[in-house]
Amino acid sequence: MISLLGSLLGFGSSFMPNVLGFFEKKQANKQELLMLEAKAKYASELSKLKLQEIDAQADIEEAKGIYKHAEQLAKSNQSKFIGALQASVRPVITYAFFSLFAFVKGAYVVIAVQGGEDLLPAILNAWDDETMALFAAVMAFWFGNRAISKWKK
Repeated sequence: MISLLGSLLGFGSSFMPNVLGFFEKKQANKQELLMLEAKAKYASELSKLKLQEIDAQADIEEAKGIYKHAEQLAKSNQSKFIGALQASVRPVITYAFFSLFAFVKGAYVVIAVQGGEDLLPAILNAWDDETMALFAAVMAFWFGNRAISKWKK
C-alpha cells in the first residue's frame, strides 16, 4: 500500500514542474502583452506630439515666408507712396469692416428702439452669440492668433 502510494506520489510529482512551468509561462506572456500595449500607447503619444511639432514648425515657416515676402516687396519699391499703400492695406480693410460692423449693429439698436424696445434689451440683443464669437475671433487674430489654432485642436 505504501509502495502504491509512493508510486502514485512519485508519478504525480513528475508532472508538478510542468504545471508550475505552465503558470510561469502564462504570467510571462501576460507581462509581455502588457509591455507591448504600453509600447504601442507610447508610440501613439509620440506620434501625436510629433504631428503637433510639425504643425508648429509649419506655422513658423509660414510666418517667416510672409514676413520675407513683405520685406522683399518693401525693398523692391522705390516709391514711398507705394510702400505706404502696401503697408496700409490690412489696417484700412480692418477699419472699413469694423466701421461697417459698428454701423450695422448701431442701426439694429436704433431700429429696435424706434420699434418700441427699450435701449438696454436692444443693445443686449445686438450683442448676440455670433457677435461675441466674431469679436473673440478678431481679438484673437490681432492680439494672439495662436489662441484660435489651439481651439481647433
